[in-house]
Amino acid sequence: MSMEREVREALKPLGHPVVWGAFDEDVGFPRITLQRIGTVTVYSLRGRGNIETARVQVNVAATTYGALLTLMPQISTTLTDYRGGSVLRIKELSRRDSFEETGGDVIRLQMLDVQVRYRA
Repeated sequence: MSMEREVREALKPLGHPVVWGAFDEDVGFPRITLQRIGTVTVYSLRGRGNIETARVQVNVAATTYGALLTLMPQISTTLTDYRGGSVLRIKELSRRDSFEETGGDVIRLQMLDVQVRYRA
């Protein structure tokens, strides 16, 4: 199983829509999107190593800040406790707040950056 699928599957039990990239349809709020924002490959004197480290951004969108305050610790704990398949370790790097105004509505956003160390 790929690292992307493992991370997505780890978040599904939280009960909210989760996808890599963008949703193709309206799924309501809160919702979770994932995107890779960088990858580092380990090399040795014999060539490419079997371990990679990806920086993954977890974007959570909700209609209320309270929903974010409830969901973000659950996401952080779920990811940092996860080990399995190709994923060796996930470490939280940073968390940012934002908002987006669309059609008169204000959507609250929180972005969580994590480092995922995995077998390629």
